[in-house]
Amino acid sequence: MKNILLKNAKLVLENKLMNGSILVSKNKIEKIFTDKDDLSEFVFDEVIDLEGKYLAPAFIDVHTHGADGADAMDNSEKALRKISKYLAQEGTANFLATTLTSSKEILKDILKVAANLQDKDIEGANIFGVHMEGPYFSVEYKGAQNDKYIKPAGIKELEEYLSVKEGLVKLFSISPHNQENLEAIKYLTDRGVIASVGHSVASYEAVMKAVDFGLSHATHTFNAMKAFTHREPGVVGAVFNSDDIMAEIIFDKIHVHPEAVRTLIKIKSVDKVVCVTDSMSATGLVEGQYKLGELDVNVKDGQARLVSNNALAGSVLRMDIAFKNLIDLGYSITDAFKMTSTNAAKEFKLNTGLLKEGKDADLVVLDKNYNVCMTMVKGKIKFTK
Repeated sequence: MKNILLKNAKLVLENKLMNGSILVSKNKIEKIFTDKDDLSEFVFDEVIDLEGKYLAPAFIDVHTHGADGADAMDNSEKALRKISKYLAQEGTANFLATTLTSSKEILKDILKVAANLQDKDIEGANIFGVHMEGPYFSVEYKGAQNDKYIKPAGIKELEEYLSVKEGLVKLFSISPHNQENLEAIKYLTDRGVIASVGHSVASYEAVMKAVDFGLSHATHTFNAMKAFTHREPGVVGAVFNSDDIMAEIIFDKIHVHPEAVRTLIKIKSVDKVVCVTDSMSATGLVEGQYKLGELDVNVKDGQARLVSNNALAGSVLRMDIAFKNLIDLGYSITDAFKMTSTNAAKEFKLNTGLLKEGKDADLVVLDKNYNVCMTMVKGKIKFTK
C-alpha cells in the first residue's frame, strides 16, 4: 500500500478548519500535518497537491436504495457494484444497501448477495451493511412500500434474516404500533441491530415505549409517520423529545421544507441528525419511467413519484447536494459534515467520519463551491475529476 500525501488542503476537523496536509498509509490516516510542519524527513510514494481545496471525511449514506439505473432489490452483485461506483462520484465512501418491503424469500436472497460484498474493496463506496426497510410497517403510512407484503413482525422470520450473515443487517426500519413489533425491536437491539421507527401510525406513547425496548433511530423523519400536532404529538413528537433517537432527514427541499429541517436540527442539535438520500435507481439519470422494487415510478422535475397514487417514491438526491443544502440553510461546513458523515460513523461505530490519525482514510475533496473533486475509500482513490 502506497504512502500518499494529500498536501496544501483546508482540513475540515470536527469543530474547526485548519490549513494542512494528511498522510495516508495502509488504508488509514497516518498523520495530520499543519502548514507549519516540516515534511522533509518523510518519504512519500505519491504527493497530491489539493491547491487549497477542502479535505474532509467522506459522506456516509445509511438509507439508499439505488442509483445509476441499479437498485438493491435487483438482487445482483452487478447492481450493488454499480450503485457503489456511482455513490463515490457524490463523495460517499460508506453506505447501507437498503431493501424494500418484499417477500421473505426475496429479502433473504438479497441479503445473501449483499453479504458477499460487505466490506470488500469494490468499484466505489464501501457497503458496510444492509438497512432493511420493512416489512413490519403500518399500512396507513406505507408510502412507496408494497402493502401486500406488510405484516406484523415475527421473531422466527427475523432469525432467518439475521442468520444470513452475522453483522450484515445494521439498521432495521419498523413501526412500533403493536406488541409483536415492540418485541421485534428488543430482539433486534439485543443483537446489535439499530431499530428505527418508520412508516408508522404509532402514537407518541407507543414510540416512547419502543425507545425503552431499544429503538434509537428515525427513518426519514416527517415522511411516512404520524405527524406532530398539539393534541397528539405522534411519531414526530417522540423523535423531537427523545434524546435516544437519531433522526434521519431527506434534505432535497422536496420531502421536507427547509425550515422544517431547521426546526428538526434546532430541536435535536447538529449531533443527532443524519442526512440520507433515500435515493432510487433513477438517481443520476434522465427523467422518465423507473421502478422502485416492484412499483412503477415517474421521475419529473427532480421528484420521484409512484405512478399509482403520485406518492413520493424515494428520491434522486445525492449526498453532495444534501450537504450543499445544509450550507444554503446557514450551517457551517463543520456542522454540515457532522450531519453527513460524523454522526452516522459514531452511531454505527465505524472507524471513520473524522479527520483523525488512526481513522480509516475515507476522504472527500471539495472545491470552493463544494463540488466533489475526489473520493478516497480506505486509502484508495475511487473517484477523481
